[in-house]
Amino acid sequence: MTVIQAPQQFREFHAIQVEYEGTLPADLQHDLPAAADLPAAYAEPNAAFLGSFDGEPAGAIAAVSLDQTTDVLQRLYVRPTFRGAGLARALVGTVIDRARTRGCRRVVLDTDRDRMAVAYGLYRAFGFVECAPYGAVRPGCPTYMELTLEHELSKASGSET
Repeated sequence: MTVIQAPQQFREFHAIQVEYEGTLPADLQHDLPAAADLPAAYAEPNAAFLGSFDGEPAGAIAAVSLDQTTDVLQRLYVRPTFRGAGLARALVGTVIDRARTRGCRRVVLDTDRDRMAVAYGLYRAFGFVECAPYGAVRPGCPTYMELTLEHELSKASGSET
């Protein structure tokens, strides 16, 4: 399994994102950037990641900067034939690690805990908790979540006795 930032693989990233949108109920679907617009949409401070097995594109995730302290985890999807091998966990971990490296204080996302129960469980396993909407409320996405990030600096200056 490999997870890479996808600046050269936007065609594969876009194909996975289109496939993902096709699996969602209409009220959960997103407005995707056109394939030609992806390099600009996911330029720094944003990022797109592609997961693969033996070179075959298997999943994708995006991170979009909400502000200097917050990244938004978006559009996690793993193709059905690759599920159960840890790729979703690796993709989410990549976005969280990137947010830490950027100095973010939190990562947020929106989902539907009832209709996307597997994703919801994965996010909970990472420590995400439900929160108030972090931006404009989208119809169909009733569950907003956040993960507060700890940084090595704050741990070092924290509660050592």
